[in-house]
Amino acid sequence: MSTALYVRDGERFHPTGLARSFWSNRVQHGGPPVGLLARAVEQVPTVVPMQVTRLTVDLFREVPIDNPLTVSTSVIRDGRRIQAVEASLVAAGQPVARASGLKIRTGDVPIPDSVASWSPPPGPDEAEPIAWGRFGFDITDRERFHSHAIAARTVDDSFFTLGEGLSWVRLLVPVVEGEVTSQFVQTATLSDVGNGNSMALDGRAWFYVNPDVSLTIHRLPSGPWLGMRSLAHQHPSGVGSADSHLFDIEGPVGRVVQSQILEPRADSRTT
Repeated sequence: MSTALYVRDGERFHPTGLARSFWSNRVQHGGPPVGLLARAVEQVPTVVPMQVTRLTVDLFREVPIDNPLTVSTSVIRDGRRIQAVEASLVAAGQPVARASGLKIRTGDVPIPDSVASWSPPPGPDEAEPIAWGRFGFDITDRERFHSHAIAARTVDDSFFTLGEGLSWVRLLVPVVEGEVTSQFVQTATLSDVGNGNSMALDGRAWFYVNPDVSLTIHRLPSGPWLGMRSLAHQHPSGVGSADSHLFDIEGPVGRVVQSQILEPRADSRTT
C-alpha cells in the first residue's frame, strides 16, 4: 500500500497507485495533479503573509500514471497586497496542466459580524460511505485515488441520484511523501471530486470529463472533512458545468466550478 500520492526524487515527482483514476488504469485522477500544482503555487515566497484565494487549473490532456512529473513556477505580479503566480506541470517532456494562482495579504481586520445565513447540513457522521462499485464494475483490483486515497460519504444517497449532490470528503494520505499537506493543498486536491458529486446525466452511461478546475476560498477549512454541495448543468451541445459550494462543519469555505466535456460512455474502463 502506497503512503502518499507522489514520491519526490529531486525535482521529479513519481505518482503512486493512489493517484490512479477511477476510469482508467493508465492515467491519474484530476485531484492529485491539481494538488501538486496547488502545492507549488502556495510555496512561492511572499513579502508579507498571504493566502491563496484563487487557483485555476487547466488540464490539457490525460496525466499518465507511469511517468514522473516536473513542476515549474513563475511570479507574474508581486507586491504587498497580492501575488499572482503561474505553474506548469510536465510529463515525458509534454505539458499536461497549468495553474494560475492569486494570493491576497492576510491580517487582522476589524469587520462586523457576518450577516450571511448558514444552515448546517448533515455532517460527515450522518453520511454514508460511498460504495464505488455501484457504478457497475470492480475498482478494487488496484490502488486508486477514489477508493484508497480519500474517504467519501454521501448524504441521502445523493451522490448516486440525479440532481444536487451533498457529500463529505477527506484526504487520507499526504500529497507528497514525507511532507505535511497544508489545508489549502488538501482542499485543492479534493476539489476535483465536485465534478462527480452531482449528475444531470447517469454516470454509468455518460462521461462528463472536466478539463479545468477553478477554486476560490475566502478562508482555510478547519478539520479533516470538506463538505460539498454540488449541482451539475449538462446541455445537448455536449458542454456542461459543475458548481460546488464548499464548507466545513463551521460554515462556508469557498466554491469550485468545473467545465465538462459530455460523451456517451463505453461499456467499461480503459486498461
